[in-house]
Amino acid sequence: MPRFEDNIFGQISQHDWLNVGFNVTRQNDPIDALLDDVRTDNLVAEWESLAAEYQIPRMAQFHGFDTEAQTTVRFPIDSHNIEKGLIKVKINQSERLRALSKNIPNSAMYDYVLDDGINLAEQVFTRSKVAKNELLAYGKVTIKENNLDLTVDYGVPTNHTNLQLDLGVNADIPGQLQTIIDNAMDEGVTFNTIVTSKKNVNKIRKNTAVQQVINGSAMEGALVRLDALEAYLSTEFGIERIVTNDLLYAVDDGIDVATGRPKVKKHRYFPDDKVSFLSTNANGRIGTGLWGNPPELDDPTITANFSGAFPFVYVSQHWEWDPHVLWTKASGLFMPVLFSPDSLFIATVTGE
Repeated sequence: MPRFEDNIFGQISQHDWLNVGFNVTRQNDPIDALLDDVRTDNLVAEWESLAAEYQIPRMAQFHGFDTEAQTTVRFPIDSHNIEKGLIKVKINQSERLRALSKNIPNSAMYDYVLDDGINLAEQVFTRSKVAKNELLAYGKVTIKENNLDLTVDYGVPTNHTNLQLDLGVNADIPGQLQTIIDNAMDEGVTFNTIVTSKKNVNKIRKNTAVQQVINGSAMEGALVRLDALEAYLSTEFGIERIVTNDLLYAVDDGIDVATGRPKVKKHRYFPDDKVSFLSTNANGRIGTGLWGNPPELDDPTITANFSGAFPFVYVSQHWEWDPHVLWTKASGLFMPVLFSPDSLFIATVTGE
């Protein structure tokens, strides 16, 4: 069996955790292209910089010589809440190893402990993906778990988030889209991306008005090809990208009384009754996911092992004396950032 740190069964050298917690981007996650992930030592300062960069340009005024300059103001950000995004999870490693020791050879124990740490880091990453999708679907991020009850306010106007979009088969979808786009342009916003579910895209493809305008009246009832819909939205409305997210995640749901096994409940990352209209920057992004320094960075025994790049999520272990157990924990400080609150419009889907 590989030698464990300090001869403690299950404790791995902090040096061996160095490669864990870096791979935050998931290739199959379409939202990561809209909100990437950035590591920073100061969440508030980075957010203030991004907020100032992506606002509609403010105008200074002419002044007479020898007169006092007009005072401007910073764009307000929710600095009270953005540094409260601590995500962490732990596992009783001793309990886990006692169960494993009955079924696997000792030579595999080291790898199993590493895999546990990697899986814990993935759980932290998953929570960050949930927050990104909530921002796009509701214009805010709510944290109501583990005795926390707070809402991160991005300043998205109410008239941007209370829209409705009837996707019924006989609804006037082209007219509704034009109204939403015209209202946005009145505020200086030009959309180039929509985010929704495949179910809603298929509703649009089945819509009579959309079929007539794309296929012609003679082809009414024929499902519009996806590439034809994409070309139509691009040509008529300037929407160059349709992003669909139907991925699921799971949360703990207690214990199954009959089997005694843990249960999970599945949820969508992005709700299937929302259509979000985005005005992204030149890189195709509407925001970014900022990762800061969790409390683990105050521990010199952890930071001493890092040179150069720091991970997004930190995996560490702690030996508890009473009860005599070893814990493995993954921890990260995260909050998604919206470049500009004016760049996001959200419609709730109605219609059969």
